[in-house]
Order: sequence, then C-alpha cells, then structure tokens
Amino acid sequence: MTKTEEKKSPVGIRKYIEEHDHVIRDLLDSLALLVLSLYPFRNIHEGLDLWDTGYNLSNFRYMSMDHMDSMWLFSTYLANSVGHLLTRLPYGHTLLGMNFYTAFVPALMAVLMYIFLTRHLKMPGWIAFIAEYAALSMCWSPTTVLYHYLTYMIITFSAIALYRGLIEDEALTLAISGGLCGLGIFVRFSNLPQASLLLAVWMYGVFEFRESYLAGDGVKMPSRVDAFKKTFIRGFWFCLGYAVAFAIFFLYMGIRYGFAAYLGGIHELFTIPESAAGYGPFEMIKALVRSYTSQFYWVLRLMVFAVAAGVIRFIATFVNDRYSLGKEDEKGRGTSQRIIDLLANVSGVIIAICAVMFLIINNFVTYNYNSYWCVFLLAGLMTFGALVYSIIGVFRRNYPASVRLLATLSAYTLLITAIGGNNGAYSVYNNMFFWFPFFLYAVYNLIKKYRQSALYGLKLVVVAVILFFMVQSTLFGANFAFMEGDSGSGDDRSVRVEGVATLRGIRMGFEKATCISALSSYIKDNSLTDRELISYGYIPGMSFYLQMTPAFNTWADLDSYSAEKMARELDEIARRADDSLQENEVGEYYEKPVVIICISDNSLTSDNEAKWELIYDFLEKEDYKLTYSDTIFAVYE
Repeated sequence: MTKTEEKKSPVGIRKYIEEHDHVIRDLLDSLALLVLSLYPFRNIHEGLDLWDTGYNLSNFRYMSMDHMDSMWLFSTYLANSVGHLLTRLPYGHTLLGMNFYTAFVPALMAVLMYIFLTRHLKMPGWIAFIAEYAALSMCWSPTTVLYHYLTYMIITFSAIALYRGLIEDEALTLAISGGLCGLGIFVRFSNLPQASLLLAVWMYGVFEFRESYLAGDGVKMPSRVDAFKKTFIRGFWFCLGYAVAFAIFFLYMGIRYGFAAYLGGIHELFTIPESAAGYGPFEMIKALVRSYTSQFYWVLRLMVFAVAAGVIRFIATFVNDRYSLGKEDEKGRGTSQRIIDLLANVSGVIIAICAVMFLIINNFVTYNYNSYWCVFLLAGLMTFGALVYSIIGVFRRNYPASVRLLATLSAYTLLITAIGGNNGAYSVYNNMFFWFPFFLYAVYNLIKKYRQSALYGLKLVVVAVILFFMVQSTLFGANFAFMEGDSGSGDDRSVRVEGVATLRGIRMGFEKATCISALSSYIKDNSLTDRELISYGYIPGMSFYLQMTPAFNTWADLDSYSAEKMARELDEIARRADDSLQENEVGEYYEKPVVIICISDNSLTSDNEAKWELIYDFLEKEDYKLTYSDTIFAVYE
C-alpha cells in the first residue's frame, strides 16, 4: 500500500486525526467562539417594539431629572448611564445602532463563559458550546433593556470571580466578586439580594473543611478555628470589595445630584402602588416558587415514561443474568442476550420518544416560533432539572468541595436572577449562561458514569426532553422578535421604513411600518419635533423614534407610576402654559407638548381608567384638538 493509499484508509485517517488532534481541537474551539460572538447579532434588524425597547432608548437619549421619573433614573442609574454613552456613538441615535451595541453584552457573557468552562473547568467544548448557544437563543428580552442584561452579566461574572477566588485563594478576585455585586445595586436597585453570594463563601468553607478532614489520614487534622479564620478572611475581602464599589458610586451620586434627591428617588421605590403587581419582594419570591412547583405536574408524568423504560431494562438485565444461549461475543454475551439488549434499547428509545410526543399532544409547546410558548414551558423543565441537580450537588457529601461550590453557584444564579424584577422565572430563561452548562454536564456525567439499569429510563427521557428543548430554542431564537411576535401573530416582518432616521434598516410588519412612517412625516411637515411630547397607551418608545423630548415619564401607563404623580405632572404643564401666556413679554414662550395616544389594541394593556380620564381631561381643559390619526396613533395639538 502506498503512502497516499494508507492516508485514505480508515486506519490512516484515524492516525492522521490522532496526530493532529490539537490542531483540530483549536480550529473547532475558534469556530465555537466565532459563532457565539456573532450569533447575538442575528436579529438586530428585526421588529419594532413600542414597549420596553423604546422605553429604555428614550431614557438613554433623554437621561436627566427633567425628563425621567427620578425613581427610575436612580434605581437603574448605571444601566441608563451606559445606554446614554452608547447613544453618543456613531448611529447611537438609531434603533439598529443601539441593537448592535447592546448585543455585545450577551455576546460577551457567552464567550467568557465558554472560555471559563473549557479552559478553567476543563468541560468538554461541545457541551459548553451547546449550552451557551441555547442561552443566547433564549434571550427573549430586548438587549436594549440594559438593566436586565447588565444584571445578568454581574450575576455571571461575580459567580465566576468568586469561584476562582475561592479555589485559587485569591483575595483580589474575591474583592472583585464583591465589587461586582456592589455595582449591581446601581444597575438596578432591586439587585440588593445579590449580596447573598457571600453565603457561598461560608458554604465553601464548610465543604473545604470536610474534604480536608476526610483526606487527613496520617496528617494533622484541620483545625476548626483555622478553617473559620480562613473563611472569615475570604468573606472580609468579598465584603470589602462590595463596600468600596458601593461607597464610590454612592458618593458620586450624592455629589452630582445631591444626597437628598438620590435618597428621595430610591425611597419612592418603597411607595410603589399595590396595583403594581410583581414588584414587591414577596410577590417576586411567590412567583419564583410557583414557577418551580408548577413543573411537578409534568415531571411526574414524564417519570411514568422513565419508569416504564427502566422496568424494561431491568427485565432485560434480569433475563440476561440467568440465560446465555448461542455463541458468545468478545464481551461474553450470547446471541439471545444481544437480541434482548437490542430490543430493550429500542423499546427504551421508543418510550423516550413517546414522552416527547406526550408533551406535544398535550399542547406543551406550540410551533409558532413568534410566540413564547413554543419553548417557555420546556425551559421551565430545564430550570426544574437544574435546580434539582444543584441541590443534590450542594448536599452530596462525597462530592469534591469545588464541585459542591459550582452546584451552590448554579443554584444561586437560578434563584437570584428572578429576584429584582417582575418577570419571575422568565428572567431565569433569559439568563441561562451559568447554570445551563452545569445542568448539561451533570446529565452527561449521569449517562457516562452511572450504568445502573434503574437510571436507564431516566437518562433516556431526560436526554429526549433536552434534545426537544434544543430544537425548539434554536427555532425560537432564529424567529422571535420582541413585541412583533409575542402575541403569536407571526406577521411578516418584511417592510423597511427608510423615511424615519431612527428606524433605518429595521424590518417590521406592514401596519406598524405604514403608521410610523406617516406619523413621522406629519411631525416633520408640521415642525413639531422641537416640542415636548406626551405619549400614552403603552407607546413609551415614541420619544426616541420621533426624537422628541418627553414632557415627563415616557411610560406613564405603568402601575409603578401613580395616577397622583401623573396628575401633578399634567398640572405643572398646564401651569407653565398659563404662566407663559401671561408673561410672554418677560419669559420664554412655552409651547404645550404634543400629545400622541395609541388607539390600537396595543393600548388595551393600559387599563388604568383613572389615568385615561386624566389624559382626556387634560386635553379638554387645555383645548387640544385632534389633528392626525391612523389605525395606531392619534395626535393632539
């Protein structure tokens, strides 16, 4: 055989792969990093969201106490500041530009987590890639909502820093972890519970002491006093980093805005009306508990399939242990045993497929990938499985301290992500960067290390459901655009609006494109862009899209913004208009704001009748006239 023929033979190919294994691994590793870096930018040109996207962009563009509610200015200050800086960059005044800039946040999380998992923890690259790819696919919230994504980044990076700081016993890294948690308060004030990460320091101290104690044969046993002292010092560095980061930003806020103004804005958080469901700590915790307990219904039914597959495997093993007919193979199995094994494996796979079919038949998922429900219930099963694994990992005494620490941090990210917002477990689905790879790795180890027939059915069903989730999450990530499809309407997003500078390059549904284009033309033709804007009806993004300065809070519909506060703002506008008319020769003339009201079904979400009455009473008292309308917007001057 010639050298060329030898290379082409199976043996030659295998030998070539073995010789160049490191090169192939490096290429695959680079490809994985490239995909994770670019994937978050796949849909930056898709969809026009009149809600969260535009609300945050309006706050970024007009970040000041004159145009923002002080409560939200200060409670999400760092997120607003970062967003404001991004609006100063080239094309930062456009939706496409801001979608591009903010997409770097999830991209950075996925890439750094992949590097941490593969380089530091030596996790198989394919598991890390699949997990981070799924995490990016599940980023349903607009990336412009920086107080979400910067929170997720802090949770992820502080957990990584804490792990390294504890394992390597690095004081600086522990301080960085604490400092990140301290910064989290200024990203979103409700991130205060992130300080609970300190508990992981003490839990690791317990894990480490026990591990050292059990491994102490023939050497001096570790002293409880020494272990406590070591853990205390580690906790001190964490707390120091937290305190320093908090103190620096607190002093900055006090010097720039005044301590009274800052504390007053934060105090308003504690006076949010009871109608603002989901914002209180009790409601957040209740929603989180409900999201996990609701999974029991489906988990118990899936366990029926797992038990059935396990029983078949048990019977096959039982029979094979007692009978051996026919010629044995290299593993010592007879012909009948091989047949029984094959039938048991085929039956197990069929049962696992039936488990997935059971979910499909019971409408567990939809196949409209413009809707949350094509994957959200499956994501709930993932979180349930990950939490169970994490709890087991924390309390398994025979696990190494480092593994128990990872399980603790996984549980931390699962639980803490949902605290601080009113989206409950949906936030956990949006932040799968840390906990999901460890769940997949746990399943991988379950398949690889544990050969008991009792676990056979469980492994098959879990793998089948995970594969189903991967398919659905990938299709969801490829198709979903926030508020262009969360209703499941699936409108064709093929129309571009070139006449509106802020929306250049964005594809959206026909009705939105037609109405926003016509409205923008009307505003420009009538020279209204220099006037302030009052928008109502769940359209907080109009200030940014039309580049009109908001007269007050752009999302006054929110329950967290009281009707009393809205009434004061409208009264102040009326007073300024009256004073301007009476003292025009002395002061600068104040033109009353343009009022844009949403008149489509979109406005039905705004169901506070008192606020609607305030708006229409204001229009009547101030003699506003309807000057423009279409199927979505009505303009009053």
